[in-house]
Amino acid sequence: MLAALAVSAQQQLPGVLGLSYKIGRPSVPAAAYQKITVTEFRSMVSKAFQKSGFSLVAVEAQKNKSTIFQFRFDAYPKVEAKPMIFISADELFDERKRCNPCFLRFAEIRNASEFERLPWMTQYELSALLVPAIDNAYATIEASGRGNLDAAWGFNYKRQWAGEQNLFGNSFTGIESSSLKEAIAGAYRNAGFIPLESLGGIRTPADTLAFSFPVDPGKDGGAIYTLKFRGQYDADRRCHPCEVIEEYDPYQQLPPAGLSGIVGRATLESRFTAARSAAYEAMRADLERHLRPGSVFSIPPKQAPLGSPRPPPTPPVVT
Repeated sequence: MLAALAVSAQQQLPGVLGLSYKIGRPSVPAAAYQKITVTEFRSMVSKAFQKSGFSLVAVEAQKNKSTIFQFRFDAYPKVEAKPMIFISADELFDERKRCNPCFLRFAEIRNASEFERLPWMTQYELSALLVPAIDNAYATIEASGRGNLDAAWGFNYKRQWAGEQNLFGNSFTGIESSSLKEAIAGAYRNAGFIPLESLGGIRTPADTLAFSFPVDPGKDGGAIYTLKFRGQYDADRRCHPCEVIEEYDPYQQLPPAGLSGIVGRATLESRFTAARSAAYEAMRADLERHLRPGSVFSIPPKQAPLGSPRPPPTPPVVT
């Protein structure tokens, strides 16, 4: 269990923009236009993004007949580095400089990696402005260019913004870390989980709450269940935000059942599911008022029933 926690802690998670905007640069263009001059096409794209809060930096024609639109997003003044948006278009035109066709591609956040180093709350606020702005720009292009859209091609851009997504788990603000942990520990304790002070003889880390869930009621030994905390704080040392996510191995080796433990083992999954649900509902009732603005309380799906046999390792793909 400790080894699994160490591996999990070392995993590099994507930044918030990586959760909110996943397109990158696919090979299939977003749209194709005909019977519109290249000048009108470029103006349509530029005006749509400017209307959505972007500043036009440059429109550069490449030797391979591709054109790169560069925009800067200035609508979030809290960060010095501004998101740079690049959009490429393949402009194939006739002798009258009309698109024949002009392919519009998807936006790329060219310097997205710069923002992964910002505080989470800053990333959340920036993402909530930037990604809908990109969506709105493409919606404007779709509406204004409908008369020149290649009917066989269609408009293939799908809105990326699907609401707030937390980087780690449920996200709370404006509450002291100690009060948050106390409330969560109480929710699990009241649901039947037994708090643990150590795991494998090693004292539980400060950012972890560890519990044992009784496998055979009335007997020692149980399934290990942990909650991991990640926190950032405001000037008053209150969560800004603190996020909590469960970490447990549903395939962990359980204590031997013995003859008297068969009934308890048969009801393990149903008891665990009910207790876990009760703990989450208690957390929701007690802490929902502290949820980060824009986020919602969520109960993560279970990987597998507790006590399931560990699946065989996936064989490596041979290429």
